Amino acid sequence: MAKTNSGTRASGARVSGVRGKIKRAIAGAAPSLAQALGGPLAGAAVAQLSKAIFGAPDGDEELLSEMLAQASPQHLIALKKADQEFEVALREASLEGRRIDAGDRANARQRQITMSDWTPSALGALIILGFFAVLGVMVARKMPPGAETEFSIMLGALATMTAAVVNYFFGSSSGSKEKTRLMALPLLTRAAGEEKVAAEKRNDRSGGG
Repeated sequence: MAKTNSGTRASGARVSGVRGKIKRAIAGAAPSLAQALGGPLAGAAVAQLSKAIFGAPDGDEELLSEMLAQASPQHLIALKKADQEFEVALREASLEGRRIDAGDRANARQRQITMSDWTPSALGALIILGFFAVLGVMVARKMPPGAETEFSIMLGALATMTAAVVNYFFGSSSGSKEKTRLMALPLLTRAAGEEKVAAEKRNDRSGGG
C-alpha cells in the first residue's frame, strides 16, 4: 500500500513538472491555456494544446513539452488560435451555466405565480431585513470581544442570500454582458487579423520602395 502511494505521488510530481514546463513555454503565446494549466482545467488545456500541435487531443505530454520549448512560427500561430478557441469554449460554458440558472429562477417564479405562493416573498423580505439588521448592529454597537467573527460570518451569509433574492425577483445583467462579449469576440479577432494583413502590406510597400 505504501509503495502504491509512493508511486502515485511520484507520477503526480512528474506530470506536474511536465505541465510546469509546458506552462512556461506557452505563457506568452497562449496566456489563457497557460493559466488553465495551474487549475482544475489542466487536462482540458493539455488536450487543446496537443490538438493544436499534433492534431489529436491525446498526445504524449513530455513530447508536447519538448515541441513547445522549441516552437516554430507555425506552432506559435496554432497556439494563438487554440488559445482563442479555449477562451470561447470557457465563455460558452459560463454562458450555458448562467442560462440554466436563469431557467431555474424563471421556473420558480412561474410556480409562485401559478400557485399564488407568498412563501418566496416572505422569505426574501426576512432575508433582506436580517441583512440590514445585522449590518446596523455591527455599525452602531461595539461588538463583544470574540463576537466579531460570528457576526461577520452571519453578515456574509446574509449578503449572499440577499444577492440571490435580488436576482430571483429582478434578474441579473451579468448573463447579458457575457453574451455580448461572446458575440463580440469573433468581430474583434477578425478586425485584428485584418489590421495585421494591412500592416504586412504596408511593410511590403515600404520594402519595395
